[in-house]
Amino acid sequence: MKLLPGFIAVLTLSSAISLSASAAEKPITIQIDQQQLKLTTGAPLNDGHAILVPMRPIFEKLGLSVVFDAKTSTITATKEGLVIKLQLGSKNASINGIVKPLQTAPKMIKNVTYVPIRFVSEATGNHVVWNAAARTVEITSLQATDETASVADFFSKYVKYSNEESYDGFMSLIDSKSPLAQIGPQLKQQFETYNLKVSVDQLNIVDAKTNEVTVHTIETTEKVSGPFMPNSQMEYIYSLTRSSKDADWKISNLQLQAVKYSLPEGALTAAVTVPKADEDAIKAVFAANMDYTNKEDLDGLMSTIDESSPGYEQNKIVAAQLFQAYDLQGTVESSKVIDYTGDTAALYTVQSIKKLKGPQFQDNRSTTVTTLKKTADGKWKLVQSYPLSSEPLK
Repeated sequence: MKLLPGFIAVLTLSSAISLSASAAEKPITIQIDQQQLKLTTGAPLNDGHAILVPMRPIFEKLGLSVVFDAKTSTITATKEGLVIKLQLGSKNASINGIVKPLQTAPKMIKNVTYVPIRFVSEATGNHVVWNAAARTVEITSLQATDETASVADFFSKYVKYSNEESYDGFMSLIDSKSPLAQIGPQLKQQFETYNLKVSVDQLNIVDAKTNEVTVHTIETTEKVSGPFMPNSQMEYIYSLTRSSKDADWKISNLQLQAVKYSLPEGALTAAVTVPKADEDAIKAVFAANMDYTNKEDLDGLMSTIDESSPGYEQNKIVAAQLFQAYDLQGTVESSKVIDYTGDTAALYTVQSIKKLKGPQFQDNRSTTVTTLKKTADGKWKLVQSYPLSSEPLK
């Protein structure tokens, strides 16, 4: 079962209710061993699948010589014992002759060749983390550590206790002096409500000292049973500490770097029986939420959200800031109830947001799944929204 991190994710990333228009995003920066990479030919780009950067600065900073063959559109970067080849428009690259797939192909933009930074950095033996809050790609030189086995054993316990729903076992992994130790009551509630399956898909030690390590993970969570919850892939930075070299590791701090939600297979096509009156009321409250957002009516907007939902007060602050900075127009293009239990529901929506006035903002079309519940007086209210995808509007 997905425990502590999943709960924190709900509190920090999933609390915004249908406020899919965000403030103007900060420029993306690149840091290599805590030093910012200077880019003079073009800024980093996020195409929705990967961060792209100008080819020459990143290769040269990582110690490679680079040659571009204009006839074949081939990029060749080399240093002792390493040959990396990429080609404009191709999602296949190679490292020392071994073909590797790319999420995004290299491309030419305004006569500048851009390459996917994660592939390039990891191909050269470095560790890469996307710091979503700071909009920074953090590249760190990896160093061998003799703590690899003990850290791997710690995360094996983490997965075991999570999936077995062992409250005592999982709490034993947390430093009792850490604020995270206060998560106990919420943890028990999650045990009672959900049965989730967690896996640690990637595990890298970023930094290691005698009794302290920093660990980067990518983890996947899938619901087995319980109320509606989308699947998620989350990226974390853990701080693990221990009292002595022979003592067990404990979680002393945890940072959620990024999250990607997805629907279980077949969720959009499954037949869901919903009384017409409830279906109309569910769609109507979501539409009202969007309408109040367009009118910048803060009280009206908050009236559509359940007061007990995670981040209710945070939503109010974010909405007030949004209204002050922008004049935006949102449109619900389509909606469908994909889960219904009588007093809870999940609504899948496609919506577009366009800027009318305000600072730089990318008009976009997004898909979202929002959970709702019926209150004691029979009204439907929004509880949580999970962003699934977003694409820029042309």
